[in-house]
Amino acid sequence: MDKTVATFIGVVSVVVGLHASRAMHQSNITGKVFSEKDSVWVVAVNGKDSLKTMVNNGRFRFTVKPGSWKVTVAPHHKNVEGKIVEAVEGSTLDMGTIILN
Repeated sequence: MDKTVATFIGVVSVVVGLHASRAMHQSNITGKVFSEKDSVWVVAVNGKDSLKTMVNNGRFRFTVKPGSWKVTVAPHHKNVEGKIVEAVEGSTLDMGTIILN
């Protein structure tokens, strides 16, 4: 029984350590959007990786891997130029308030 408990504690410790290490390697991109349109989408692209979210209560947030991301904020089905931002490991990049006309 003691060996089973020790093995269980060891496995739990490894899993917690891996999750903590993974969290340290993540970054966030956040921002606020002011628009008269109801459905505004935000897309973040890094090479073959892409994320898409709808603005919720005027805000958006992505959890991303560190690196350069092209972030595009646009009303549904509109083509808009994106902005290249640099997500730094373990930090949050706030893009500020984006006003769409």
